[in-house]
Parts: sequence; structure tokens; C-alpha cells
Amino acid sequence: MKNILLLIALLLTSLGHTSNTNEQTNANRQSLVLQPCEVSGISGKARCGNLEVFENRSTRKGRRINLKIIVLPPTGAERSPDPLFYIPGGPGSSATEDAPGVAALFAKVRERHDLVFLDQRGTGGSNPLNCEFFNKTDPQSYLGYFFPLDDVKKCRKQLEPVSDLTLYTTPIAMDDLDEVRAALGYEKINIFGGSYGTRAALVYLRQHPAHVRTITLQGVSPTNQFMPYDFPQGNERALQGVLEECAVDETCNRAFPNLRAEVKSVLERLLQGPVEVELSKRNAPGDPAPSAPSATGTKVKLSRDLAAEAIRYMLYNPVAASRVPLILHQAATGNFVPLAENALRYRQQLVATGSNGLYLSITCAEDLPWIQPGEGERLAANTFLGDYRLRQQREACALWPRAKIPADYATPVRGSAPVLILTGQWDPVTPPANGENTARFLPNSLHIVVPHGAHGLGGLEGLDCIEKLMTQFIEQGSTRDLDTGCIKNIRRKGFAVN
Repeated sequence: MKNILLLIALLLTSLGHTSNTNEQTNANRQSLVLQPCEVSGISGKARCGNLEVFENRSTRKGRRINLKIIVLPPTGAERSPDPLFYIPGGPGSSATEDAPGVAALFAKVRERHDLVFLDQRGTGGSNPLNCEFFNKTDPQSYLGYFFPLDDVKKCRKQLEPVSDLTLYTTPIAMDDLDEVRAALGYEKINIFGGSYGTRAALVYLRQHPAHVRTITLQGVSPTNQFMPYDFPQGNERALQGVLEECAVDETCNRAFPNLRAEVKSVLERLLQGPVEVELSKRNAPGDPAPSAPSATGTKVKLSRDLAAEAIRYMLYNPVAASRVPLILHQAATGNFVPLAENALRYRQQLVATGSNGLYLSITCAEDLPWIQPGEGERLAANTFLGDYRLRQQREACALWPRAKIPADYATPVRGSAPVLILTGQWDPVTPPANGENTARFLPNSLHIVVPHGAHGLGGLEGLDCIEKLMTQFIEQGSTRDLDTGCIKNIRRKGFAVN
């Protein structure tokens, strides 16, 4: 998923929030009928269904939309009453599409708890706000604007007849989630949120605190982060951290003894203008899927913006991050092919995926309007990433309808529910400071910084420690007495040097 990001807020009622009466709850239970179904990649039977809700929750009139739901029942004989709801990143990712991987991650939790996957309104099977932003037959089209402005205009025109684009915000979506909770008959729920899903989970805690048993947050993106305001600084911190790890790693330092000077030379070359690159077809561990075969042998121009973006997305994952020194070293010697291929893959497999209309509806209301003119550009000065993302996203939002959100939306979320917060040490988009600041207002929280971790944690040695901690936390429903001793044993599995 993309920039995967953003949240904090206090005890306020969201726009469009309507309390469920007993009569309404009973009606919802009657209207939600789950049928046995099979989900690819998951063993055993699942239950699938749709809940119809008003698009406009405030007026409760007009268009209705269906919310897609998958429930995976416990694999063991004993069933706990509190399920685990999964909220993915984005915004724009489909929870139901992630079900196989999440089910594997929480296999121990699933022995006793239902796992519930709800496609947020505007994603997956819930009236998705999908946009086509690039020409699939032209690799160069992927290497331009983050959201091409002509495509943004076209997408708005296509979606507005079937969607009110101002009714797809986080507060409204979290009232949807609570309606699903009630319709399924759960009193209290556990929530796992990753990246943008952390924002959504915290908004749910603010709006429906009585129904939260536990929350697990990975990569906290609070509402006052106002993405992409601090992307350049977060990326710079992560890049320098990975470069420092390479410098103290004997093998990596021996292979790239002048790495910092090489990184500077790469940036200086790209600042002179785009470089022309002929693409090949390859795929390395930790990378997204390879570029389309038709791209092989095609010449493209790689700009500073897209080169920097490629490095940023590599820093999202520990395995891909371990290849950053090699990729930058190759570029310093004049070989920009691997860097260009990564730029293309990430645009194809991250930026071009998910429901980008929802991404715009949320970020153009909850983030971009609150960034003061010139402030983001100032923070981006003298960074590897630069300010292109802020400039381009601001232009796209000028073409998109802006939803209303509560005036105090960005105030910190407070709550007594137990909250486990996980942050990768070198996360380029939701750094440890986000977790620290969020935890300050959650008295029953525990913030763990995962050594060598990124926005994701996959590929680290000793990662079973995190899975055990999450399971223990959900089972006991408290951050007290969690055995965190194994955290110190988490390691990076070395750097790629050839």
C-alpha cells in the first residue's frame, strides 16, 4: 500500500455519527446474513456477507451502499466472545484481500477468536472509489506525477454520479465499523491497525470507547501528522539510520566504504536533470512484483523525484532496505537501471493499486488543508526526498471535493483501553516519535520500538517475538507483565552487497 498514514483526537462526535438504538441494532442483525464461503489462501470455512448502510449516515436518506465482510471462525474448540477486527493501511486498501496473510499472522489468536475483515467504505467490495491514474502500456506514464492531474479530473467525473465523495472520511467509516460490530452481535472487540489503520483504530476508540477491549497499532500515523508534511524528514532519518548500520556492518562497509559520498553524488547527478535508463526484467527479494514484460528493453527517463521515491519505498521494508546501499552504490557508478526498475515497480504495485479515490477523499480533507503554505517546503529543504510529493498532492486535492471533519479532529486521542504500539526503528513514514506522542495520552499503553524495523517488520531475524507479544497481549487484554525481553534479539539479516 502506499503512504500508509495518520492519527490522534479526543472525545468528540464525528460528523454523521448516529447512535445505534436497540431497534436499529436488531434491524441490522436481521439484515446481515453471513453465508458459508471459501476464501482463497485460507483453510477451512469462512462466513461472508454484506451489510447495507446509508452513504449519508447523518441524514439517513438517499443512497445505500453495501459493506463487504468476511468472518473467520475460531480453529479451536473454545470460542471467546471478543473478535479481532483488522484495519489495513492506505487509506484505500481492502481488508478482505489481506485476509490470508493476516490469518496466518494471527493463527494463534484465531484458535479462540473470530477474525473479522471489513472493507471500509470506498475500498474493495464496499462501493470502491477506484481510479485509473496511469497508462498500463506506457512505463514512462508511471514515472511522472504522483497523481496525474488530468486523471484526477477524469476519476472525479466518473465517481460523482455513483458516490458523494465528501462522505468517505475516517470518522464516518468508523461509525460503519461499529454498525457492523453491532450487527454481528459483538459487545467488545479487539482491533489491529497498521499504518493508516492506526488512525482509523484510534478514531474508533474516540467515538466508541465502550466497545474496545484492546487495540494493537503498528506504525502509528496520528491525525495531526498531516501527511505528507513530514515525509522528507522521516525519510531522511530512516535513510541515515540504514546507512549508519551499513557503516558498522563489516561486510557492508567493506563493500561500500565511501557510501555517504556516493549517496551525495547520486543526488547531485539527479538534480542536474533526469537520466535515461533502459529497463530490464528482474525481481529481487523484498521488492514488489516485477514490472510488466512489455517494459523490458524500454527506455525511460528517471527524475530525482522518482529516484528518491523508490528509495523511500524500499525503506518501508527491512529486506528491501537492506538493498538500499547496493542500489545507491550502483547509481553512483553510473548504473541507474536498478533504481529505475524499483521506481517503476513501486508505482505499479503500490501507488497504482487500492482505491485511490478514497485516498484523495480522506487526505484532501484530513491532511492537506492543515499544512501551512511554505512550511512543508521548508522542512523538505536539503533532504534526499525533497518536496515534490507535497506539491503534487496539493495540486491533486485542489481538484477534489473536500469533506468536512470535526474542528478538533487532530487533538490527541485519550482512552483507558489497553493499547500495544509497535514502531520500526527506521520507519520512514511513521517514526518512533509518533508512537511516543500517541502513548502519552493512553495510560494503559505500551510502546515498543522494534530494532532494525521499518514501516513493515517482515524479514527480520527473531520476528516470532512480535507475534508472541501480540498474541499474549490480546489473550490477557492488558499491557501489564508482557514479556518483552526477546525484543533485544531481533536482528537484520545482513545487507545485500552484490
